[in-house]
Amino acid sequence: MLTKKKAIGDIVEDGIQFIARFLPKATNLYFPLLSAAVVWALQRHEEWKEKIFSWDVWADPSAVHVKSDEYILHFFKENPNLRSAFREEIENENFTSLRRFFSCLYPIIGLEDPFLSALFYEEMENKNYRKIVEEFEERISKAVQDIQTLDEKPKFLEGLESIAKELASLISDMVTQKSVQNVLAEVIKQQMEKKNG
Repeated sequence: MLTKKKAIGDIVEDGIQFIARFLPKATNLYFPLLSAAVVWALQRHEEWKEKIFSWDVWADPSAVHVKSDEYILHFFKENPNLRSAFREEIENENFTSLRRFFSCLYPIIGLEDPFLSALFYEEMENKNYRKIVEEFEERISKAVQDIQTLDEKPKFLEGLESIAKELASLISDMVTQKSVQNVLAEVIKQQMEKKNG
């Protein structure tokens, strides 16, 4: 396992250096880009290339805003963590607030979007759902702005695909997005500490 972890660490380090060449100041995107690429490479194979730059994957209004009040209430009531975090709004059936929370949380929890899940990984780990809602628009806007600079760079996609396939082959025994992200989060954190230390 140590050898496998070292190999994953080496690939992640190469991935960080690769992304840094294209986005030198966007360290906040290292984990989301690598994580999303690997999850898509494992679960959706060829589809990930189109999805990684597609706004439809991140908070597509047509997938979020058309849900009924009943659907939204069910979403919050069925998830024990959300039920606890938004108890007052659920009890009062405050659909103005619940709909706003839903538009931020559903793409992450309901649709399990790999990029958004990684972008808000720390908040999800800490069950800090209100922070996700507070920072959602700003953080996504920044990520989209950074990524749009890559739109015309096919070499970036090719390189990211290569890194994703290497990582995917090493962690193919991990069946859930969560387990993949946990491993990547740990390795990326170690790599960043090593790089900054």
